[in-house]
Amino acid sequence: MYKRILVAIDGGDTTRSTLETACALADRYQSKLGILYVTEPEEITDELIHGAEVEGVLRTPNYVGAIDRYTYLGASHVREDMQRAEAVSSLSAEIAERVVSEAEAFSKGEDIKAVKTFVRSGDVADAILEVAAEADADLIVTGHKRRSILGDLIHSSVAEAVDRKAKCPCLILSQ
Repeated sequence: MYKRILVAIDGGDTTRSTLETACALADRYQSKLGILYVTEPEEITDELIHGAEVEGVLRTPNYVGAIDRYTYLGASHVREDMQRAEAVSSLSAEIAERVVSEAEAFSKGEDIKAVKTFVRSGDVADAILEVAAEADADLIVTGHKRRSILGDLIHSSVAEAVDRKAKCPCLILSQ
């Protein structure tokens, strides 16, 4: 029924159950499984960067409070902005690598033979739709964390946007 399943994960609360469901479907239908993680650089805060540096996860030296010989003529903020951009890029890549490699290992542990991983950056819904088209997915599996009724009225979710625009069926797992 499904030859190619794309599962979109974010490393959050719904990742494990979403991945388990996608693996069960891939096993049942002997499907190829694509695992997608989309980085969202705008979600990376200065506190997260600093914590990653302290923990040794991020190897960008001296981001927080970095001021060097370029301090004259107000150029220190340019240098700090460049270092922050480098830190965000590095941390995004590190997070993506960890989430995707853990998901791939889990999938292979579930005896899924054909696993391909994708990492993209930018708008999450757009990236899911692009990779689904690129991979010629027959099914998109994604999680959705419920909010309050008011929250649902104000904000549409990534899963809802994907479901509205996808050219293949979507399985949205609500948590």
